[in-house]
Amino acid sequence: MTSLNREENFATFIEKKTDYYLDKWNMFENSSEKISWNWSAFFFSAYWMMYRKMYIPAVAVFVSIRVAKYMIALGGGEFYRLVTLVGLLATGALGNWLYYTYASRKIDDIADTAGTDDPSVIGHTVREVGGTSWMWVFALMIVGGIVDKILKYALLRREISIENFDADTFWDIL
Repeated sequence: MTSLNREENFATFIEKKTDYYLDKWNMFENSSEKISWNWSAFFFSAYWMMYRKMYIPAVAVFVSIRVAKYMIALGGGEFYRLVTLVGLLATGALGNWLYYTYASRKIDDIADTAGTDDPSVIGHTVREVGGTSWMWVFALMIVGGIVDKILKYALLRREISIENFDADTFWDIL
C-alpha cells in the first residue's frame, strides 16, 4: 500500500477529527515516540475507546480498572480512586498511540484479506470498520453502571472484606 493510500485509509478510518489524529499518527510513524496527550481519552477512557470502535481494548480497560478498584476496596484500601486516576492518565497519555496501532492493524488486515488492490473496495471496508459509534458507548455506560451499582450495594450492605471473601460471597454479590 502506498503512503498516499495509507494516509487516505487512515483518514477514512478516523472519520472525525481527522487532522488531529493524522498529525499525531505522522509523529508516531516518523519517531519512536508513543506518548501524546489526548484529553478525550483521559476524561472518557474506555468510553472514548468504544466511541472509536476499539471494543476489545475498551472492555479490557473498563474491566481491569473496576477489578483493581474493587479488590483494593475489599482489602480495606482507601486509595482505590487512585486506580481510576492511574487508568485515566495512562489512557490519556497512550490513547493516540493505541488508536494508531489499532487502526494500522485493522487497515492492514483489510488490505491483506480484500482479495483486490482496488482502493475503492478497500476504502469502503475501512469506512465500515473504522469511524465512530455511540451505540456501544451507551451500552457500556448502562451495563457498567448496573454492575457498579450492584457491586457497591453488595459491598456496602454486606460489609465484605478480603478476609471473609470467598467464591460463595463472589457469586452472592452477582
